[in-house]
Amino acid sequence: MMTKTTIQRFFYVIALFAVLGAPLAAAAPVQAQSGNQWRMDFFNNSDWQGGSSFTQYSSLLNFNWGLGSPAPNVPVDYFTGRFTTDAFFYAGTYRFSVLADDDFKLIIDGSVVFDTIDKGQAGKQQVFDVGLYQGNHTVRVDFREVEQTAYIYVDWQYLKPGTPSAPPVYPPSQPVPPNNGSQIPASQSSVQTTFGDFTPCIQQGLHQSDCFQSDGAWNSPNLGSVQLEPKIDIWMNCEPADSDQTWISDATTDPVTTKTYRCSKTLAGYFAR
Repeated sequence: MMTKTTIQRFFYVIALFAVLGAPLAAAAPVQAQSGNQWRMDFFNNSDWQGGSSFTQYSSLLNFNWGLGSPAPNVPVDYFTGRFTTDAFFYAGTYRFSVLADDDFKLIIDGSVVFDTIDKGQAGKQQVFDVGLYQGNHTVRVDFREVEQTAYIYVDWQYLKPGTPSAPPVYPPSQPVPPNNGSQIPASQSSVQTTFGDFTPCIQQGLHQSDCFQSDGAWNSPNLGSVQLEPKIDIWMNCEPADSDQTWISDATTDPVTTKTYRCSKTLAGYFAR
């Protein structure tokens, strides 16, 4: 016999799908912010730490997982997602609309535009305007699921033309150089990790996937995920995988010019972001 709590949860889920316009059986995009390719990385924790446990790509960012999860190896509760796309915008003002359960943070070119994390805004549609210069912009959404239902919907519309007054509404932030502003390190001539000996790749100028060997662990990267990475620029041992490191690339400018690199899943070095 169904308990009162179970019945309430059932009707809540029915109502949720009705609002989002999604079929009950599908955890898939139902509306379009088309023309962009989103990379969707999921993490089995609440703070986006470590390597992703599941990655997929989608032309839409409109998913309703209900009481489930994005993949069998992702828990139904207390998981996070980091969704990134590079999109072209004409100069003007754009109206963004985001609906998420539980929390999200929207970041454009490294600057936080809207943040509901730990603010009790789960399930509330957020609508806000952003002024952008013409050109390509990196849009990132950090999503967090706490308990029960999980969904995320992101869309934007061109509201009105015009160039934002300087400084722009949400300018890219200058990254703070780590290690007291150290310069980009030189590559090492030999690197070994738990995923193989990468010295031949260094010597022959090969992609890190050519020297990769899986250690067989269930949460280790596979060859396909390594092949999707850009070629390593700085060969050196690094950790954790997918973590970012920023170094000074030009100390003669004011402020200094920096460049951010990401640690390869092979832990054998950094490639430029």
